[in-house]
Formats: sequence, C-alpha cells, structure tokens
Amino acid sequence: MSTPQRPTGPDDHDYDGQGDAVEPTQPSRPGRTAYRRGAAWPNGSTARLRADVLGALGVLKVATADQLQRLLRPGAASNTVIRQALRDLAGHGLVASDGNTRTGHKTWRLEGTAGLEAAGQVLGLPRSDMGGAARGAGRSGAQHAMAVNETVLAFVLGGTAPGAPGGVGTVEDWATEVEFPLPGGKRKVRPDAVWQAPEIGVPVLMVEVDRSTMAPERVAAKFTAYRELFRTKVKTTDPALADEDPADRMVHWWRRTWPGHTRPGYPPVALVVTGAGPVALANRQQAVADLARDAWGGSWWTITRHDNDGDGWREYDDAVPVIATTLELLAEHGPLGPVWWRYGRDGARYSLLDALESPDTRAAYDERQEAREKKARQEHRELMRTLACADCGDVPKQESTLEYGPQGRQEWTRRPGGRCWSCHEKHHEQREQEGEAKAQARLEAARTANAQLRPCWTCRGSIGGEEGSFLELKEKAGPDRLECPQCDSKRSMNQRGPLVLPAPTRRELLAARLSAPADPWWKDRVRHAELYPVKDRTP
Repeated sequence: MSTPQRPTGPDDHDYDGQGDAVEPTQPSRPGRTAYRRGAAWPNGSTARLRADVLGALGVLKVATADQLQRLLRPGAASNTVIRQALRDLAGHGLVASDGNTRTGHKTWRLEGTAGLEAAGQVLGLPRSDMGGAARGAGRSGAQHAMAVNETVLAFVLGGTAPGAPGGVGTVEDWATEVEFPLPGGKRKVRPDAVWQAPEIGVPVLMVEVDRSTMAPERVAAKFTAYRELFRTKVKTTDPALADEDPADRMVHWWRRTWPGHTRPGYPPVALVVTGAGPVALANRQQAVADLARDAWGGSWWTITRHDNDGDGWREYDDAVPVIATTLELLAEHGPLGPVWWRYGRDGARYSLLDALESPDTRAAYDERQEAREKKARQEHRELMRTLACADCGDVPKQESTLEYGPQGRQEWTRRPGGRCWSCHEKHHEQREQEGEAKAQARLEAARTANAQLRPCWTCRGSIGGEEGSFLELKEKAGPDRLECPQCDSKRSMNQRGPLVLPAPTRRELLAARLSAPADPWWKDRVRHAELYPVKDRTP
C-alpha cells in the first residue's frame, strides 16, 4: 500500500489535514521551542502525526495510545504526543474511545464514516476496503484486538532482546478485518491479519492469533477452510492465454492477487498463540498440528528402488504451509529470529524465511539420494581397490563381470589378492605350459628308465610301450611287469589268461648253479615255476 502525498508547505506543522493553515511556530522563551496551538487543533498535534495515527487505526481498527506510540514514534519518551493527536482527531469526530483494556489503557478507534474515509485517504484505499469502525470493541477490553496489535508490533519493530533482528516493513503492509468468501458465498474466511512483504520474498502471509480461549479443534478447522479458499480458481486475465481452452485459462485467485510465489503449496499461514504458560502453549501448537495434518501435510511419494530404503518426498501442491510461534517469543526475537516452528518439520525453531521452506521436498529427496549414491560409489571404489589385480594392479569397475573363457561363457568374480581375467588366463596358460613341461620331463625320464629294463616278453620292445602311444607308461615300469602296455591290453582283449613264463629246464637249472643266467626273465621263470607247477599247467 502507498501513502497519499500530503500537500507540501514550509514544514509539517503548517498543514492541519483539513486544508487550514495554522500560525507558524514562535519561541516561548530562550532555549525552548513551543508551538502555538491553532483553534482547529487545540492540543497542538502535527498534521503528519495525525495522518500516521489515522493510518494506523485504519489498519488496526482499535488500539491504545501506548501501542500507537511504540508503532509510530518508538523513540519517544512517552505517548503524550500520540494522546494529543488522538484528542485533536476526536474533537473533529474522526476517532473515539469507548472503553479500556484490562490493564486500564484507553482504547481508540475510528469514528463513523468520516473516520474511515479520512484513514482511507491516508492509506490510499477506497471506503469499501476499510471495513468497519470496531464500534464497542473497547467495552470488553478488546483483548483479541490487543493481541493482534502486539503481533503486528513485533513484526514491524523486531525483537526486544539484545541482538535480536529488527522488524520488517511498516504498519501499512498489514490489513485486518479482511474477509474472503468461500465457494458458494455463504461462508467466509476471516484472517486476524494479512501481511505483505514481497521485498523479502513473502508476497502474503495470513496470520491467526490464538489466545488459548478456543478449542484446538476450532483452530485446526481454520486451516481446512484456508485450503478450501486457496483451491478456488478464477479466469486469468493474461492475454497470452486468451486462445487457450477455458480449463487452461483458470488460475488460483491468490496467484493473481499476490503474484511472486516461488515456494510449493498455497500461501502460508502463521499461528501465533498466547494466553498460557510455555508448556501449555507448546502442547496447544502440537495439538492443532495433529488435528490439521490433512490441511498442511501434503502427499507422500516414493520410488521403489533398492538403494533408498523406502525414502521419498512430499508434494505440497494442495497443502497450506503452517508456521507457529508464541507471541512472547515473537516479541522477544522478532519475526526474523529463530521463533517459528514449521508444521511437518522437527521441533526446532527457525527464522521466518527458513521456516517457510517446505520440508521433505523432491529437491531434498534428490539431494539425499545423490548423497546415498555418492556414498555407494565411494564404497564400491574402496571395494574395487581391494580387488586390484595381484599381477598388473588393474582396479576393476565391477566386482563381477561375464567373460568368455576357453570353455565358453563363464562368470569371473574378483577376489582380494586375486587376478584380473587377462592375468588369470595368462597365469593359467603358464601353469599349463609348466605342467606340460614337467609331464614331458617325467615321460622322458620314464622312457630312459624303461629302455634300460628288460624288454616286453611278447614283442621284445620297450617294456614302457610304444613311444607317443596312448598306453605308453608315464612312469618307470614295476619289477613285476613282463609285457608292454600294448601287449598286455591285447591279452586282456583276447581274454587270454595271465602270462606264465616257461619253466627252467634241468640243464638251465644246473647251469644256474655254476653262473648267473643271462636270461633277464630268469627270476620270474623260477618264481612262475614255483607258482604254476608244470604238471598243473594247461597245455
């Protein structure tokens, strides 16, 4: 909202708000300046101060002089000048007082149509947007209005604690007594206050002040009503969409009213609770959150995958962001201090802008998923380093790969201290070559040894068999072998009995007594003669 420009003059005291000039100031005595009080404004108030008071009452509807002083002249030592302005305005029928607060402070309000129109001129608003004059509100102490005023003061002035952040904006950024009809026109949503601060990224904030006199169920029902209100769509006036289908030309009315929203979900709502002790207020905020979860909770989404442990995110397209605090915390630390609890987040307190950021969004899930994948990649790299090839040092990209080996397709799995597939093949070939060389050496040694033994009884060849044949002996023949492998195999295939050597003759036996026989099979012939007597042999 913009404040209409006042007519310019020598200084603020030369304009009385009604177009009448007053006498210039004159010193009353040396060292002190006083202002001559005109007949129209006998209490000596200035035009600027009266305009500020009218504008503040146009927003707040009912307030005390102390509240107006803290809001309009926070550096003043007392509210004397505010009371002077109020009395001057009352003398012209623009403001009135009809009661006191419970602490004895007089309450002031705009009086009738004249007061509303005068405040509207200051605020630059038509009479239709000024609401009512809050007549009679002060008779009961205006407790709720006082709590709303203190909330506005905390936003505008900032916190009172040492080092607390300052306030945001002015009272003209606020509106009270605003009504929004719900679809159907029979019901309305009426926020306690509406705040606009697009300069800090808050196009609009609905404020509900709860003095702990209403059942939590009724407070929670307000957020459901807000969601119903924010769901309402109207036809867009964007000329770029003029040729689109009627359904595509519908937009949420609040986006057209307060453009500039960048956060997911509907416009946020702030719940400010007071009227009880810290524990009771904390329990009340939690109770309202539990009862209104459907309005602010959003919908849960996830992607089924093995590496996210069921993690997911929330979509807030049809959700009302709700932040909550106590009036005491707000007054102490201001709206930019760590006083806000965002429904759906942990119990920590955040500054206003941080609290308005929705929790568990898709972007937050993507960050967590990227962190999980990064951790998995790191763990995989560390595992792969343990699987480095013992020969060439190659680090695999995968723990297990399919390779084509000498016997067709097979799975090759790396092991700590093992080899890669190429080095494994080379090692296998090397071992085979070494094995073949050792086998050939054993075979050559066997051939040499068998060549020195007695020959085969049947074929008179080497007792080890034909060189290079499948049946050739790979080791030195035993002392009992009489035939080479080929002759022995033929005997078995022809189903002939075991080989029995001819028994020694008498002459050979007599010759053997004189000298060792030259017959290499002599001992076997003698033994066979003992085992197989001649008389028992089959002819």
